[in-house]
Amino acid sequence: MRAAAKQAMNLVLTAALLLGVALPAQAQQRIANSLRNGLPPTTMDSFVYEAGAHAEHIYGDEGSNGLPPYMGFGKAHRINAGIMDQRDAGLTTGHGSYMPDSFGKDEFIAPPGEWGQSGYRNHTSGSGFSDDGTPTIGGPGGSSGSPTDYGPPPGEGYKPATTCEGFVGWYSPEEVALSQTNFPQAFENFVYSGRYTGSWANAMYVLEQQMGRPQGGRPRP
Repeated sequence: MRAAAKQAMNLVLTAALLLGVALPAQAQQRIANSLRNGLPPTTMDSFVYEAGAHAEHIYGDEGSNGLPPYMGFGKAHRINAGIMDQRDAGLTTGHGSYMPDSFGKDEFIAPPGEWGQSGYRNHTSGSGFSDDGTPTIGGPGGSSGSPTDYGPPPGEGYKPATTCEGFVGWYSPEEVALSQTNFPQAFENFVYSGRYTGSWANAMYVLEQQMGRPQGGRPRP
């Protein structure tokens, strides 16, 4: 009988914890008052799921036919941009701080630097980009989700290649296949194929600095 009572109590506590995931801070506190230690329950949530329309700016798009369409890492790309509505209330303690954003060295940038308010700041899903600025888009189309017309491909199986400059040519079917297992090699092959139309300096920067593939001063074909 004692074991059955203990099991029933565990089920009640588990239900309280699960309910706490979806309840606001006030409801969580009411549940907490019934727990043994009087603290709010530990819950799990998803920043990605709850970021709504801001999810793409913060966690992707990573690019489907080339490098990501975003260039830079401004405030619109920070996790704080996706904390809205009920979650904007902050911790159940009501505590919030003015602190450096999530990008390294922000605290060392000359005033006003790149700082933000954690916790409540009245940021809602209807705020749009008014609180954090607009995402920095490199390629055409960017985060709009609408397809961009690059014109007719040179043949069957060719895919558009984009970098932060925008459209820079067409990947061959062989490069597309290779990119599924070794994108840096596929991009390097593309750059020297004669089909790359972007800045040579940018191509060398991507290959050498971002992909770690020294080129040794190889000339443009």
